[in-house]
Amino acid sequence: MAEDFKFVFPVVGPLEKTEFCTIFSSFKLTSAFPDSQANYFGFTLDPTEPNRVWFMSRARMTHTGQLKIGSTIIEPSGKVVEPCPQILSMSFDKEGRCYKFTGGYPVDRTVGNTGGLGGVFGIVYALGKSLPFPEALPWHPSFRWQVFYKRIPQIQNDFKNLWS
Repeated sequence: MAEDFKFVFPVVGPLEKTEFCTIFSSFKLTSAFPDSQANYFGFTLDPTEPNRVWFMSRARMTHTGQLKIGSTIIEPSGKVVEPCPQILSMSFDKEGRCYKFTGGYPVDRTVGNTGGLGGVFGIVYALGKSLPFPEALPWHPSFRWQVFYKRIPQIQNDFKNLWS
């Protein structure tokens, strides 16, 4: 990792190198999911940022150890966690050190058992738990979105049919 390393996920970050190492080492993901398989694939160089590599993950893991996230402790459940496919990227400096790591972005939220959530949020959700903020919950359309997406086109169509 470069000294100016940044961790940037959809809701978390950017975290500096020290913050990232402190926070993520406290989760003990390897202990909680010793059989974890990240299943990385599709490594591609970015055509406009040649120092950046994009790739995907189709992880699978079984919860056989204690998971600690902040003050939340989730005891082993034996549940299999199958996150949705996610896209990640790593950017490298001239010395080959990673200075930016992005990820946790769901590609298809209909796949897996994480409610369409990426990263640790999805893992917690798949275990039947939740973190105390809305960003850690699956997306649901708001009333405003439903009006915009469904009702306005319906009203336009009704008016069109009324005058034809």
